Amino acid sequence: MAEELNRRQMLGASTAAAAAGLLLGPTAASPAASASSTAPSHVDASRDERRDRTAVIAGVSAVTSLDPSLAVDTETERVCRQVYEGLLGVDQETGATEPLLARDVDVDEAGLVHRFTLREGVLFHDATALDADAVVANVERWGRLPELHGSGNLRRTATLPFEAIFGGYLGDEDCVLESVEAEDPSTVVLTLSEPIVFLHQALTLPAFGIVSPAVLSDDDPGLVARSPVGTGAYRVMETHEGDVTLEAFPDYWNGPVTASAEETPDGPAPERVEIRAIPRSFDRLRDLQRGQVDVYDYITADNLRPLVQSGRLILQRDPFSVLYLGFNLAHPVMEDHRVREAAARAINRSDLVSEHFLEGTRPAHQFTPAALGVQSETAERYGRDLQEAQDLLDDAGYDGEPLRFYYPMTATRSYLPRPEAVYASLARDLTQAGFVIEPRPVPWDAGYLEELLEDDDRAMHLLGRNGGYRSPHSFFGPLFQRSSREFGYDSDDVQDLLHQARSETDDEQRATLYREVADVVAEDLPALPLVHPISGLALGRRVADYPMSPVLFEPFRQIRMS
Repeated sequence: MAEELNRRQMLGASTAAAAAGLLLGPTAASPAASASSTAPSHVDASRDERRDRTAVIAGVSAVTSLDPSLAVDTETERVCRQVYEGLLGVDQETGATEPLLARDVDVDEAGLVHRFTLREGVLFHDATALDADAVVANVERWGRLPELHGSGNLRRTATLPFEAIFGGYLGDEDCVLESVEAEDPSTVVLTLSEPIVFLHQALTLPAFGIVSPAVLSDDDPGLVARSPVGTGAYRVMETHEGDVTLEAFPDYWNGPVTASAEETPDGPAPERVEIRAIPRSFDRLRDLQRGQVDVYDYITADNLRPLVQSGRLILQRDPFSVLYLGFNLAHPVMEDHRVREAAARAINRSDLVSEHFLEGTRPAHQFTPAALGVQSETAERYGRDLQEAQDLLDDAGYDGEPLRFYYPMTATRSYLPRPEAVYASLARDLTQAGFVIEPRPVPWDAGYLEELLEDDDRAMHLLGRNGGYRSPHSFFGPLFQRSSREFGYDSDDVQDLLHQARSETDDEQRATLYREVADVVAEDLPALPLVHPISGLALGRRVADYPMSPVLFEPFRQIRMS
């Protein structure tokens, strides 16, 4: 179970998808279609009433796929969490793992057999009943993703969750999931060949959301994304040019989403939620101040003052992400450790934090945040030393070859609120040490991840990771468990340590193994951790509360409208 977390803190004083244009269900009536200068008053009243029941969230990028098993970015995961539910969820107050579609879990003494007892009376959005066969079909599909989609189509910067958790896909030698079976209509049994100590926490990831068996098709694996059908409190009504509209599911198993004012004295949940892709932070701020959006997520430091001055309620998430500078070890210059260390010695993390991140952000010298308790005291720390950086470049014989540096444009991520400004600071530091930088800005929604991966001549890039569950494996596993196309890094030592840590039941011995991983990664330097950022959001006057979570388990049914 997860450790306890603080739910939220105040940042400052205040007084109070990829399937663009695809129609995924019944479309809500458009006010513009019927409004006119002579429209009857009941039309305006209906429009106002619909607006009162709708929360508009300013997202930061388009949803890439409504297939939860393929979700690898936080905006896609945000939507998928509302539509699909997993066997287990996260307690909003403590951060501990709690039952969701499974009302009970039993684990044998060896930690190999996990028996999940499902809730009764749960319906998918298409009225199909949830049963053990449906869950088994989902698990088997997760284990066959390369077969269904083609391994080339699954190339990512990080390992997909099923492979990262279970060690491989079904049939792979390294996969520790031996079988998944329906013991009876309400009982699912997962049998492992080795224990996975963080399995229950990992199953809270949106990638393990259960999909209606009616849309699972070997012949048409993309059907899930085109027709998203889960058991969640909201169902997808429409997607259009990166925006997604959700509507409360009236037959939700955990009670009506929108209860009466007497039942929810803090305010009702929204009946509709619109998630709008607004990449630029200034545009999100402007729309919040104009009342066009109700939630402005991923506040940037330059926008904090006007938010406070306008009396907005500002909430922050506990830091649970890392921004890093990635190196391509396959590059003929960057393969030299002295060059990578020179870059590490050139960076001024303190200036980076103070200039571009919210208060509370801390410099990162390791990939895991301090809250996980596995910080190594012996791992190499690369502090700013400009002279040492210059000497290392001289020793390496670097002759001023331009080094291609990728960074995203028109994007905000939980770990990177101002990419252009952060890049400028890093490029300044590197140039002072003697590096010649060739900037490669790519808009996030124009395929930033894909373009940098396909460029074998890239030298450096900016990227990060948000922890999806409270284990060091959430950071180390997806980045370093396999040979990495992102870094060109393949360490048998790291992979062996992560394999041991996955099954180690003793807490202190497991923490020691993760500290050893930190030691090896810091020594090999495939990437340089930069910052553990604070991320925050601001609420418009129509929203009284928003469910904050460092792992981004933020159900919209817990939003409270004013």
